[in-house]
Amino acid sequence: MKKGDLKKQEIIRTAENLFCRNGYEATGVQDILDALHTSKGSFYHHFESKEALLEEICRIRVAGAAEKRQAETPADASPLEKVNLLLSGMIPFNGEKVTFLLMLLPVFRLPEGIRLKDSYSKELAGQCFTPLSEALEQGTAAGTFSCRDAAFSAETALLLVNHMWMRICDMILENEEAGSMTDPAELLEVTCQHRLALERLLCAPYGSISLLRLGDLQAIAEQIHLHWKQV
Repeated sequence: MKKGDLKKQEIIRTAENLFCRNGYEATGVQDILDALHTSKGSFYHHFESKEALLEEICRIRVAGAAEKRQAETPADASPLEKVNLLLSGMIPFNGEKVTFLLMLLPVFRLPEGIRLKDSYSKELAGQCFTPLSEALEQGTAAGTFSCRDAAFSAETALLLVNHMWMRICDMILENEEAGSMTDPAELLEVTCQHRLALERLLCAPYGSISLLRLGDLQAIAEQIHLHWKQV
């Protein structure tokens, strides 16, 4: 690996750690430079701004999650299992993703966060589009789904899932800013609405699409609430 590539990776790793530990707004470019003992020229050689750096971090995390999901998908998984793994896997609400999400949510409320939110959701959808299209084609051939155009159905399904998790984020943030914890039942209602819409879009059996369970929603609401009380 070239020296320049090593430096870029070092900047990315250091910045992500600082963003997650101290918050994106509270971390300046100079903080990253100080932690690395490097110059501004080195930073701006690779990234035009702190925002561009965060976008690259998001892209890398999404790509890594997609690779992990692919590796964990059983070779003999049915089309329905593949669809559920893909749709639920693109929702940034579980496992090690939570720490990163806790840092990212406040950024979405910033002026520059609007573009970041859009690029992040597009990156999530982009990583899932091809395998989801293939799974829908397989499922239609097997009679599990009924998609006249698998690519169109995949694109629309991904838009629905992105809309769902962003709506959940907005609800939690609005409640936290108002000083109250979000009722998981309200989040479950949003999830159910999108699940039903997906099942109708794909002509899938009722209850066959699995996105987020009540326990998942309660856990993320509690973690965000506890985090908000500490900042």
